[in-house]
Amino acid sequence: MVPGMLWMLLFACLVPASPARGNLVVVPQSPVLEIGSNFTATCVIVNGKDLTANDLYWNLSKTTVPEEHYTKINSTAVSVTIAVTGEKKEWLYCHSRRVSPINPRGSTHGILLKKAYPPGKPENLSCQATQEKSLIDSMSCWWDPSGRQTSDAPTTYTLTVVVLLSERNYTQETNKNTVSIEKMEVYPFHMNLDIWVEAHNILGRAESEHLQQEADWFVKTNPPSPIKVISEESFPTSLLTRWTPPIHETYMQLVYEIRLCAQGDHNWTYVPLTDTGKNINSFRLQKLRPGTLYTVQVRCRNARPGPYWSNWSANATNTTAEDKPSSKPNLWKIVTKDGWVQLVAKDPTFSNGRITSFDLKIEPLNDNLKNGSAVWEKILVNTSATGSGSGGHNLLKRVLLNDKPMKISVTAINSVGASPSASLVIPVKMFEPPPVEDLEVRPHGDQLELRWKPSGRRAASEFVLEWTIGDQVDWQRESRGTTRGLIEGNLERFVCYNISVYPIYSGWIGKPLTKQAFLEQGVPSEGPVVVVKDRPGHNEAVLVWKEIPQHKRRGFITNYTIFYSSGSNLHSITVPANVTSYSLRSLSGNTKYDTWIVASTIKGSARGFNHSFTTQKYAAGEIEAIVVGVSLLFFFIVLIMMLLCIYKEDVIKKSLWPQIPNPGESTIGNWSPDYPIKAESPKDNCVSGITVLTVDVCDIKCVSEDDKASLTLKRDKYLSEEHSSGIGGSSCMSSPRHSVSDSDEGSDVADTTASTVQYSSVVAVSGYKGQTPSSKLTQVIFSRSESTQPLLDSEEHPDEVMVGSRQSQNAPQEASLTEEGGGQPAGGALDFDPIMEEPGTSEESHLVAPASTYMPQPSGYRPQ
Repeated sequence: MVPGMLWMLLFACLVPASPARGNLVVVPQSPVLEIGSNFTATCVIVNGKDLTANDLYWNLSKTTVPEEHYTKINSTAVSVTIAVTGEKKEWLYCHSRRVSPINPRGSTHGILLKKAYPPGKPENLSCQATQEKSLIDSMSCWWDPSGRQTSDAPTTYTLTVVVLLSERNYTQETNKNTVSIEKMEVYPFHMNLDIWVEAHNILGRAESEHLQQEADWFVKTNPPSPIKVISEESFPTSLLTRWTPPIHETYMQLVYEIRLCAQGDHNWTYVPLTDTGKNINSFRLQKLRPGTLYTVQVRCRNARPGPYWSNWSANATNTTAEDKPSSKPNLWKIVTKDGWVQLVAKDPTFSNGRITSFDLKIEPLNDNLKNGSAVWEKILVNTSATGSGSGGHNLLKRVLLNDKPMKISVTAINSVGASPSASLVIPVKMFEPPPVEDLEVRPHGDQLELRWKPSGRRAASEFVLEWTIGDQVDWQRESRGTTRGLIEGNLERFVCYNISVYPIYSGWIGKPLTKQAFLEQGVPSEGPVVVVKDRPGHNEAVLVWKEIPQHKRRGFITNYTIFYSSGSNLHSITVPANVTSYSLRSLSGNTKYDTWIVASTIKGSARGFNHSFTTQKYAAGEIEAIVVGVSLLFFFIVLIMMLLCIYKEDVIKKSLWPQIPNPGESTIGNWSPDYPIKAESPKDNCVSGITVLTVDVCDIKCVSEDDKASLTLKRDKYLSEEHSSGIGGSSCMSSPRHSVSDSDEGSDVADTTASTVQYSSVVAVSGYKGQTPSSKLTQVIFSRSESTQPLLDSEEHPDEVMVGSRQSQNAPQEASLTEEGGGQPAGGALDFDPIMEEPGTSEESHLVAPASTYMPQPSGYRPQ
């Protein structure tokens, strides 16, 4: 037991870098553990007087290991066993539960657990000896590592090459899976080699399978060189090939492989090994096409079946001798936009040389043709035109179709002879044979695959597959009976092709069936450009846009999405791909909108430029309706006013244009024809037409009693009538008033109508004519006149005309009229006293009638 304790103490002294605190030591220190195994560590108490094994416990990283994994070795040592999992490093700690004044946190010691995998056995060991110039002095080997590795236990490989029956062996160490042995001095031809590789790390070693072969088996020679290809005039279908072996036959016996490719072909043709698998240095290639350029390559390897062929030699090219064409030219027609037909042809598939010209014959199909009606023409081939091998074609002639079908015959000519004739019949449209049915086109790798069904009415002799892009046209032919074809041309991605299938019926071209197709679709390179058609309305706008150009669509347009917004309100509408205009409705009036269109394919979308427009403030016809409504309203108002003017003409006329009485037309001057008119000077601002007569008392006395009675009756009569007050005080501009005409005077004046107006006048009588008037008696006589003029304002108020004559006894005899009063006398209307029944009153004899406001009457006074 004592030596064991010393060993543990020695370990504790060798671990100064471990995280330790106190008197504990864990062994072993910093081990590399195999992942998947179990590991046991021991914790030993060193110089711990108060510590025992019962005070110890284990932590793996931050997790306490359960006590069932502990093993108590003695009173000062405890071990723990754990399973090694994961690839990350971990710390294993041994702790004490007891603390002391010297070590208040207790004792601790830990070890770092490193994890790794044991080395795996190398697999698939291969080696190759490569020729450099004329020598072979190195060997390279490679293998597949097995198992897993970690950084804590890297794997190292050692390659060993042993020359059997010899003392020579070569070793090389590496940490990769490939290694080379350089400078092997003389390569051991015709001797056997034993080769293996060993993998090793800290956890162990592993050795690969041994590879034992003859040294020649590992050799990869250089390719044969130089290669010569010889054309022979007498053998237009063959080429003679010669080469030089890369290594002398004393070291190795070689076999060869040859491949060739005609110009325009995309695949190599290999010569069978049964013909070339010999130690030879020349070979005649046969069954070639005359006049065709060929490329030839050769490679070699050990005659004993070895794994390594040399690389292919550099290209060697030559052209076989020409022969006359053995196949027909590929004749076709292209219809142009202006209605013409271009006759085109590709070189025959087996042209056997360079085609220099074409013989063209155009013959209208008509039963009544005479000899010589066919057109023969020789078309020289442009040297810049490419043949059928590269997809090019030769333009033969440009002809105009007529109402008769035409038969075209073409032969291709080279330096040796002419090809078989190819013919084609171009029918008029109304006589085109039926097309194929159910054409489908879909991508197939880098090609387009076409499938169709032949017409059930007639069997086609062959089919022509035509594809166009813009003005570029190409075609190929498929044999009869087929319903599938692959376009062999170099097609581009994101390009739309027009694919057509033409059935050929014994030379007659049938009606084509055409579809569009893309080899690969993409996102459009630009979006549609949208504009507003005409002017936007009040709540609608018609958007129109042009289709994206074909070369920028990059796919089939699946739909368009219209976006339009006014401020923060964004709306979208999706329409089909065949729609190029749309009417936006339910817009707001007098509002600015931004709109754009997004075009979509199956691969994505492209947005066009924004376009702005503003809707109208008023809807269509709204302004016209307002104008028409206002006009009709104004018309009705005018019409109503006119009708009111017609039916209320008298009221309007009296309100707007009142009639002014014309005193000059009054008949008051005719009341007393026996008395001459006494002229009075007119007052200012008034026309005076009333003459005041003064009659003396003595004159009145001389009047007979009959006259007095008559006068009295006359006076009473007038007084009994409606009182015509205010005559004496009425202004010449006073308002009129109608008066009832006297029946006694109806024979003198024609006033039977309602417009006849009577006026009254006052005559003051103081005596007979020529007599001196009496100062005691002045008699006032009321007399009424008939006139067509309306009454004055003073006449409309008869109650005012009788204002006390007592007030006028001391008043002046004449009343003056003022201009400002509108024709009314100053101080109010003039008053008259009625004629008294009792003559002789002194006060009444002095009454004098005021000056009349009427013009003088030309006819004098009316008789009494």
